[in-house]
Amino acid sequence: MTTHLNRREFVQAAASLAAGARLLATEMTRVADDLRKFKIAQITSFLHVCRRPKLVGKNSHLDVHGWETRENVLRIATDQGIEGVGVGSTTPEKASALIGHTLDEYWKPGVGMISPLGRADHALFDLAGKALNQPAWRLLGGQGREWISIYDGGIYFNDLLPEYQERGVARLLEEVEESLKEGHRAFKIKVGRGFKWMEAEAGVRRDIEVVKAIRRLAGKDVKLMVDANNGFNLETTLKFLDALGDELFFIEEMFPEQVEQDLKLKESLKERGWKTRVADGESARDVDHFDAYIQSEALDVLQPDIRAFGLSRQWELSRKIAGKTQIQLAPHNWGSFLGLHMQLVLARGIPNFLLAEQDRSASDLFDTSAFRFQEGEMRVPDLPGCGLVLRGDVYKRKYEPTAWTVMA
Repeated sequence: MTTHLNRREFVQAAASLAAGARLLATEMTRVADDLRKFKIAQITSFLHVCRRPKLVGKNSHLDVHGWETRENVLRIATDQGIEGVGVGSTTPEKASALIGHTLDEYWKPGVGMISPLGRADHALFDLAGKALNQPAWRLLGGQGREWISIYDGGIYFNDLLPEYQERGVARLLEEVEESLKEGHRAFKIKVGRGFKWMEAEAGVRRDIEVVKAIRRLAGKDVKLMVDANNGFNLETTLKFLDALGDELFFIEEMFPEQVEQDLKLKESLKERGWKTRVADGESARDVDHFDAYIQSEALDVLQPDIRAFGLSRQWELSRKIAGKTQIQLAPHNWGSFLGLHMQLVLARGIPNFLLAEQDRSASDLFDTSAFRFQEGEMRVPDLPGCGLVLRGDVYKRKYEPTAWTVMA
């Protein structure tokens, strides 16, 4: 049924739209005016090292991942004494290009923070939020949820570590049990042992055994995902899945991503009547990498890396999949403590965020108490910026000696 507006209704609707546009323009002007008051005076970079609660072993391609997470962090200070902090890598030369410039030069409404730092825009979002005295997630639209589901992404091949080989799968169950006690209700399990570390058939059997054992321990209400790090092919993937049934929330990087192969996988899942989602994309470095996958709906879950992609590009991708209700974002995050919190800021900003990945490590540098975690979900706070508080005394003692700084 087609509805036609009469002249009066048309005029009223047009007037309403015009008024809304004027309000938006006024708000954009106000934000630009406020950001213009803040001039970048100093940028500092340092390596942030955090301890994991356990040694993390191999995946299908890489050897032992170790006890630590390591990430580059930027501190960006203004002449007003406000400072933004975020994960990100850059050089002193690129950082110097921002010195003396005001924040409004880099804020592009509806686009993000565009600067010589490129994808390392997390600290700029934190800084702009603090300058405007509002949460950074509001700059990203404020369309997400307050509580965000997160998953423990650290179930690696620890059954193959020499010190745990005699305990085998039991060692992985101990790790899951510990994580359950902490409040996790979702886990991503590494599979693909037969690609490099075991004989092929024996590796698949062990992968299946691990997933089944974790399901028995965790119960039916806990979400389980698997990640093969491209250690399978389509045939092996289907063999693996048929042994498990409709047990998995999503399957990640089962084989090198390719539109045709992913469509065949999705068709096979549909034929079986399963709801398992297909996830990939952590190696992407630009938004257009996903165009063919979005158009063909070859992937259900897009996973650009939270550090390598940057918040502005994540936001752009979110807008690109608007209307594709079956496609959601779940950024890849590994080897980063701050990456979890950057995901959560993004998640509360956009409407199509699925869940966040945690590499379980602890930092004494940041006070994250505003991010409350319970029953598998973390609350994203309403604090200005990204909600993180850097402890100056810890920084001075542990990180200042090896940091570099550029300033006005």
